[in-house]
Amino acid sequence: MNENLEKEIEFYRKIMELSHSGIAGVDNEGRIILFNQAAADFLKVPVKEAIGKLVTEVNPAAGLSKVLEEKSVQRDQLRKVGQRTAIISRAPIHYKGELIGAISSVRDITELQQYEETFRRKMIHQGLRAKFSLDQIVGTSKRMERLIGLAEKYAAADSTLLVQGESGTGKEMIAQGIHIASRRKGGPFVAVNCAALPESLLESELFGYEEGSFTGARKGGKAGLFEMAHKGTIFLDEIGELPLLLQARLLRVLQEREVMRIGGSKMIPVDVRIIAATNRNLIQLIHEGDFREDLYFRLAVLVLKVPSLRERLEDIPCLVESFLKEWRKAGSIQVTEEDIRRLQTYTWPGNIRELKNLLERALVLTEDGEPLQLFNSDVWISAEHPSRANKDQPSDQNISEEEIEDLRIKRILAEEDGHIGKAASRLGIHRSTLWRKLKNLK
Repeated sequence: MNENLEKEIEFYRKIMELSHSGIAGVDNEGRIILFNQAAADFLKVPVKEAIGKLVTEVNPAAGLSKVLEEKSVQRDQLRKVGQRTAIISRAPIHYKGELIGAISSVRDITELQQYEETFRRKMIHQGLRAKFSLDQIVGTSKRMERLIGLAEKYAAADSTLLVQGESGTGKEMIAQGIHIASRRKGGPFVAVNCAALPESLLESELFGYEEGSFTGARKGGKAGLFEMAHKGTIFLDEIGELPLLLQARLLRVLQEREVMRIGGSKMIPVDVRIIAATNRNLIQLIHEGDFREDLYFRLAVLVLKVPSLRERLEDIPCLVESFLKEWRKAGSIQVTEEDIRRLQTYTWPGNIRELKNLLERALVLTEDGEPLQLFNSDVWISAEHPSRANKDQPSDQNISEEEIEDLRIKRILAEEDGHIGKAASRLGIHRSTLWRKLKNLK
């Protein structure tokens, strides 16, 4: 029996010596009785110096003392030890009902993390990166100054952010600017449109899948977008279109900061900031049963409201100038002040995207050397709803500056439900000036 026992012990000794994981064992008083070379390499303590010492003398932060005290099992805990990172599991050892010690297994994953970081940086160079900074966002109006100021403050935080605004207002550009201004700027920026993919495909794109989890699954499986956004930012556009089943999965990611691939059995930790965007009223969707209330409050930690173009008409001149510079040499084409005023009488249901389309269409249809024709029938395509349209909206007919101003005052006053103060603020004039102009309206 003694010879067999000695053989068995020799087997275990060799297993310890060859193991890539650091193994340390203590008796019930916390003194080290097992300590392999991998543990010595990880803690930078020679084996001979460790054996016989209290584990707290060798490693003051050692968790084996707590295991002895609480008689608890600790599995797969991520710990930082100096400059190295490890996954540690610990367990008490009992013999005939009596606690005789505890053992820990330490797996050094520093090199693995460095490899993952290198891989993720390569992914950034392949397109998972933000292109627009906050200082590239065009606008000098008070609303835009306030928006950029809030965005800069939110970039300094790491909280989940909900960006609200109509379609075409530049919500993704704002999200990219926040990412670039944040501490995560060196990480990936992953954008996904929740309305662009069917539910089954969207789930696999967001969370990834394991090999063989469904027909057509890629060999070796696939990492999801949350994994690819690790150490960076994921932008979930049109979050209001996310199916309820996936809302529940997203809620878990927000709560636990970990994902499970389709067909997988293990949780994968992710360090990612979530920025969501919507052009829909999420509160209304909650009342209609189409959006989870608990998810809304998880997303709306920080909220940024992007103004529509009709709320910042004073920015149209600088937007026009910016777009023209983008397509043609600066100064080669000009838009007249009268055309700018006429553009400011329109409600722009398509927002900045609609304005940009108009200018691009005009450039395509304008011959070199000719003035830009914004209001001929081939260029001007109104997207305004008939109930809001005004028969005197921009057309190829000549209208006076006074008529243009009168139309703008009437429209903005109607949009502000007759509130003089708000309308005056949007018009950039004093309340008394607006009252005087209203008296002179025809």
